[in-house]
Amino acid sequence: MARIHCLAFPLFFVGAIVAAAPALADQSCGDDLQKLAQKREAALQSINGLVAAAHGKQLDPTAFCARSAPLNQAETAMLAYMEKNKDWCQIPDAAIEQLKAAHGKSVSFSNKACNVAAQMKKMKEQAAQGGGPQVQPLPAGPL
Repeated sequence: MARIHCLAFPLFFVGAIVAAAPALADQSCGDDLQKLAQKREAALQSINGLVAAAHGKQLDPTAFCARSAPLNQAETAMLAYMEKNKDWCQIPDAAIEQLKAAHGKSVSFSNKACNVAAQMKKMKEQAAQGGGPQVQPLPAGPL
């Protein structure tokens, strides 16, 4: 069975954007980015809680898969907003690139966990139906 390891999610770029919000062309940019960053942070805290609860043991891929979906959605929404309003909100290219890199890692790790969870579910279903590994009978009669 594959092991799932904790990913470190960089948050420094979110703080830089939120801190720069007053300098943005429109205060609504700062407010919008702050709301999006709060959703992302809440999703990260949920994942970090799951990791902390595991106490260094193997994470449950099904639980991680479920908790990673809100993070992926929050990052996708934040990226879309940043790219759409890059010029108006004066968002630095570096901030967008950093979020893209973090989001790529989030999605990749989430996909791996969800694939492992799907495989585990399939194996459990097969075992419940008696479709587990087939044992060949020993030959009968003289050898």
